[in-house]
Amino acid sequence: MLSVLIPTYNYNAFSLVEELHRQLTLEAIIFEIICLDDGSNSVLNNENKKINTFVFSTFNSLKINIGRSAIRNLLAKKAKYKWLLFLDADVKLAQPNFIKSYIACFKSDKTVFCGGILYQNKKENFDLLRYKYGKKHEEVFYKKRNKNSEKYFFTSNFLIKKSVFNDVNFEEKLTKYGREDLLFSLELLKIGHQIKHLPNEVYHLGIDENLLFVSKTKQAMENIVFLDNMHLIDANEMPLLVIVRKISSFKMTKIVGKFYTIFEKLTIMRSSVFFLSCMKISYVCYLKSKHE
Repeated sequence: MLSVLIPTYNYNAFSLVEELHRQLTLEAIIFEIICLDDGSNSVLNNENKKINTFVFSTFNSLKINIGRSAIRNLLAKKAKYKWLLFLDADVKLAQPNFIKSYIACFKSDKTVFCGGILYQNKKENFDLLRYKYGKKHEEVFYKKRNKNSEKYFFTSNFLIKKSVFNDVNFEEKLTKYGREDLLFSLELLKIGHQIKHLPNEVYHLGIDENLLFVSKTKQAMENIVFLDNMHLIDANEMPLLVIVRKISSFKMTKIVGKFYTIFEKLTIMRSSVFFLSCMKISYVCYLKSKHE
């Protein structure tokens, strides 16, 4: 009835699977848990191999890295059951009835459900840009998320019918980090599916240091430019691209693009969400100016 799918990369997913298995067993439903490492060759996979000791649960590791989109598509192909629950490896279930809440969705006429993300208020996280960004832009009450469903669709915690997933799939042309979730959600809406947000969150545990988070953000901006250039996304659906086009209309793209390294340094030094937003705009302008 339910396939729980967990892509991982250099991360110990054992404790997550342990809790999932406990809740799934308690609900007495037909299930499987598939955890797949994306070619990290990490020593942590020695711990992940213990997942195979749980019934109806498997862990395997790919020999080569295929990317965030491709590994999710592969997991869906491997899944046997009608419903697919995708979870990132670096999350922790926030609710003791997490699985029960998703099982209740099986009776709905809707086909896609998002549980949401929370961030633990730990002292060691307070000064990190990733934590600040997550608290501001991702940890959002479910009623607000439902007002802009595609914006708050995150691959870290969502339930979908396998038949619907097969109609969309993740775009494997996106090999870098970021924005595969946005494209996926927009495609869902285009073919007539609704995304319903629920108060069934997970805690995001993998809080990157500033340098790594900024690097990942730049990769996500590169993906946005790729999607725009390939006409895989409507620029009007992304406020950032709307701003960049306005800048371009004033012939200022190249000038604004020259400032991205300054904004990048300020973002890292000050852990500033504001300067991160400035860097995003400036970096996209820089990328766009290279093709003008």
